[in-house]
Amino acid sequence: MRLTLETDYAIRIVDYLAKEKNITRSREISEKSNVPLRFAKNILQKLTRKKIVTSYKGAYGGYILGKNAEDISLYDVIEATNDYIEINRCHLKGKGCPCMTEEGCPYYKIFTEASVDLENRLRKARFGTLVYGLQMVEERRKSS
Repeated sequence: MRLTLETDYAIRIVDYLAKEKNITRSREISEKSNVPLRFAKNILQKLTRKKIVTSYKGAYGGYILGKNAEDISLYDVIEATNDYIEINRCHLKGKGCPCMTEEGCPYYKIFTEASVDLENRLRKARFGTLVYGLQMVEERRKSS
């Protein structure tokens, strides 16, 4: 499975907001996360709809995480920018498996197990833990 560019950008945006912890304008988010402004604004809207990010309007408006970084998983962000998360088309509704036989698809079981494992890993990967771990590495590097 390859993540879309939009999903990659969404992960960068949430990572930045998890580190920033203050209301931040979309332009700054775009610059600091290296995401083109046009894409950043679109992604921020999607993340806001999923309540991963909270939006504030007005002169002092901007964006901030909608919940604690420890409560946001990689799965949440990927799901906000994708219709589905599967490693093979066999699992997509309405898409027939071309290798189906009377005995069943010989690959279906392994793809199902891999998909479940991937989803579980992504649900366990929390931005709070990931960001904290990165900050520890940076602090150690600075003190050396």
